[in-house]
Amino acid sequence: MASLASYTTLYVTAVGLNGEPDLKHIAAVRWDPGSLDPEESSLADFVQWLDRGAGRAFVRRSDGTRGPRVRVNSDGISRYLRSTPDDQSNQDELLLLPTWQLQKKRFRHRAGLS
Repeated sequence: MASLASYTTLYVTAVGLNGEPDLKHIAAVRWDPGSLDPEESSLADFVQWLDRGAGRAFVRRSDGTRGPRVRVNSDGISRYLRSTPDDQSNQDELLLLPTWQLQKKRFRHRAGLS
């Protein structure tokens, strides 16, 4: 397993969503350093890595080319990732990547236990 701190340049290849396909619902990223198997990191870990300034990330387009740089944005309440909108669709290129839905853990209260 690789560590984000080991790299200076990464390529985001997919995003894990916690809800609707929207930048503010990205909760995890799958990244590829270019030489190993893809790894996954939480949004918090990825944002912290970018904030430290020790590395940079780019979108990896479906054709394998390097897309726009991934940056951290804030709306004053939450921090989230963004890149640059695609010229044709005008949608942020992070949302054009493959996605997966994160499973929310559900806790059940088990009544009747003594």
